[in-house]
Amino acid sequence: MNLIDIYHSTGVLLKPLTIPEILRMNEESQKYGLELTAAEAHELIESRNRAIRNHGRVELGIEVINKIIAAFCSSDYIHLEEYAWIINELVEIFYYMKNETEDRMGDDELISIMQEFFNTSCRGSLELLRDRELSLLAINFRRANQEADYSLERNHGNEKYSY
Repeated sequence: MNLIDIYHSTGVLLKPLTIPEILRMNEESQKYGLELTAAEAHELIESRNRAIRNHGRVELGIEVINKIIAAFCSSDYIHLEEYAWIINELVEIFYYMKNETEDRMGDDELISIMQEFFNTSCRGSLELLRDRELSLLAINFRRANQEADYSLERNHGNEKYSY
């Protein structure tokens, strides 16, 4: 059995444990008129698992889902009718961005940036969030990291020859 098989079998075993954990987030989201059903929580886990597989990631916990729910449930742009769908999309966008930022941005920082864009310049548009704001963020983030890596390599290279 290889690591991926172990991961996928673990994911299946964790589902019954994670649905109640996600549903506990309803305590916070109900303050804003939002609530997930058990079926929506199950679909959210399935979406998360697909996103992780599609982006070649390995993650054992569901903390990201809970953090996204906590960050976005207070948004004026999310209403009950599309709440589950939006959270699913945000989870997908989150894992996409983790790859695009080469895992150099922490989960909390990324979620905070996503929330800020969603609630301000995107005015609740997932398309603008993903295709404009976060796309530009990823380009600038990678460019800054490449420049920093190049500068670091260049400085270390000079140290070799300066006796």
